[in-house]
Amino acid sequence: MIHTFQTVGKIIHGRGSSARIGDEVMRHGASRVFIIAGGSSIRNDCHKPLVESLARHDIPVEIFSGVSSEPTPSLVEECAACLRKFGADAVIGLGGGSVLDTAKAASLLAVSEGPLEKYFGVDLVPAPCLPTFLVPTTAGTGSEMTSISVVADVASNSKKAIVSDHLFARAVVLDPELTVSMPPRITASTGLDALVHAMESYVNLSATPFTDCPNVQAMGMIAASIREAYANGGNIEARENMLYASALAGMGFSNTQNGVIHAIAMAVPATYHIPHGLLVGALAPMGIAFNCLASPEKYARIAEILGSDVVGNNMDERAQSAVAGFEKLLFDLGVKPGLEAHGVKREDIRGIAERAAATRRLMDNNPRKGTADELEKLIERHF
Repeated sequence: MIHTFQTVGKIIHGRGSSARIGDEVMRHGASRVFIIAGGSSIRNDCHKPLVESLARHDIPVEIFSGVSSEPTPSLVEECAACLRKFGADAVIGLGGGSVLDTAKAASLLAVSEGPLEKYFGVDLVPAPCLPTFLVPTTAGTGSEMTSISVVADVASNSKKAIVSDHLFARAVVLDPELTVSMPPRITASTGLDALVHAMESYVNLSATPFTDCPNVQAMGMIAASIREAYANGGNIEARENMLYASALAGMGFSNTQNGVIHAIAMAVPATYHIPHGLLVGALAPMGIAFNCLASPEKYARIAEILGSDVVGNNMDERAQSAVAGFEKLLFDLGVKPGLEAHGVKREDIRGIAERAAATRRLMDNNPRKGTADELEKLIERHF
């Protein structure tokens, strides 16, 4: 079987590296930059080193900070309209995954006609987007490394993805100093998101040695650092490890896609407003329980990385112990497993199962196939 491996053009990383972004923008010949930022990033002054760096090169800047935690096509269209009005020839995304996804989607609408919904799917973007430079301020989504933009689809009351090589950033800046202000709750949810990205990519049917390497490294770094980052947010070494691990996971799953955990998470009605990372973390034990029979060797490795207590040498038992290992991590991070604990109503289970089973981008390469009936029973069992 023939595979391809693609990732962003350049990664600039290290403490204080955000102050170098002006050099990179200049290198690409940009003359007017539109910064799409999250409100918390502005309040925490994360934008200042970027703006100062651009000012040193006399590059005019405009900032759009009205991104919600669940961007919709209408918000992306508003953002793209402001971008075009300013006459920007490059976009910087500064913030968490929703902000970075908005930046990628807006860079698409800056040069291609809407509506945004017509690009939901794989390889439907017709031409290169406006150049993007992505700077994450959370360590979790890995969106800076992917060719994916996830947007809330109002019509289906779920989340949809645009997947295209045209969405890859020209450069990514990983500055752990920008993540220190993350509160424990967000540190936990984004870190769990990164861990699930790496885990689902690792067991994916499209996995290769080129994706296994970053995914295994990411899982190990997260397992070793997430508790410390959660309990002591000022530990810059833990923050650095989490940020780099998130990017490595993004590098992996952008080439494989995710699986059943993300399929179910994206099928949960958007009206519940459950943070994405919290949701995938809460769903992870059920996803592991569903998949581990189909990929026991890899789940046994995951159990080892998670520090699970493994009794005996039976491969299936070792794989199953990954469930308990993940549940222990959730307990340490103050996150309850399942959907009921997060307000989801039992009457929504069937719809969630149907939408998840129909998400072919995620389910086709999941190690175990799942019909709507099977996923409904899974969710009921772990509700």
